[in-house]
Amino acid sequence: MCDAEFLLRRDGVIFNIEGYYHPTSFVVGEVLYAPDINGDKQVFGQPYRKVTLYKGTYKPIPYSQRAKILGVIDPAFDQTGVNPFFAKFKQILPASDFIAHLPSVKGLERALKETSGESDRFRLDFENLMQLLSVSPDEVTLGLTGAPLLGNTEYFHDLDIVFRGTLDQNLLIAKTMRDLAIHEPQRRLFEGGKGWQIRFFNDNGTLMCTFFTYPHKEQAPLHDFFMEVIEDTITVEGTVCDDRHSMYTPTILGLKDAVVKKANSLVQRYTDLPLIIYHTASRGDCFSQDVVMAQGSLVEISEPGKISYPAVCVIDRNGLRNVTPPWEGYYADSQ
Repeated sequence: MCDAEFLLRRDGVIFNIEGYYHPTSFVVGEVLYAPDINGDKQVFGQPYRKVTLYKGTYKPIPYSQRAKILGVIDPAFDQTGVNPFFAKFKQILPASDFIAHLPSVKGLERALKETSGESDRFRLDFENLMQLLSVSPDEVTLGLTGAPLLGNTEYFHDLDIVFRGTLDQNLLIAKTMRDLAIHEPQRRLFEGGKGWQIRFFNDNGTLMCTFFTYPHKEQAPLHDFFMEVIEDTITVEGTVCDDRHSMYTPTILGLKDAVVKKANSLVQRYTDLPLIIYHTASRGDCFSQDVVMAQGSLVEISEPGKISYPAVCVIDRNGLRNVTPPWEGYYADSQ
């Protein structure tokens, strides 16, 4: 199992796997779709609702409000006050709850086989994306997520493509997307109160929604760890000096000259400090030399065979801010 892949429960609930750390016999992620007779989505030929969005819109429901909504579907989904800090707004469910796994790479292989016509929308959008990024499927492992992974390759709102290349390959691809958005403003997406650098419109006017994953779980920085909160409700400001993991979930940025404050009072200065954003909404927002400000908790990370180290962990959707955004009006409150 890998980040951005789906699991299916017997009751039809579809679960999105997030990150690379999962307790033994459990899976960390979020309930994404649920069967609903009044739902506005079609999955497997049945009406569904996407529980992370307000019905009939693409406006995300705030993380803090989702547990109450999910609890109506299944009380076990409301895990308020139970999960570790990094998974406060997520669900941790028994792996035995699921009856099917929808792998990303096989999903794309199936979709390409089923859409062989030259006029097919899915294939045209996919091939145009490859051309824009100068990427060959023979060089980088690719996959699907989102609605296309569920078999919707005809009426999708956006094309959700997963890049599973090396660190260098994925970083180059992400920065190519950033350059497209910077230099070709007509491609830019503004959604969820901010702009996006790794989500953009292709030449056909279709929204490209991209994800990045590691070829092997062990390459993910946080695949086996314990997190202890040292100081909550803090802010950190610093300059990105390591952006190799800037487009993954969790997003991890290496900061230099980081200053941690609480209620405007100095807590600590760090020459180097990892910034962990444990959600999907800030992927690709910050790269090297960007100045960032974040709200979260000062934590200590312990990993097997390593010396524990401090970090800042952000779990709120709006918890990260690029103080030096790539274009004017990147954030809603700066327009």
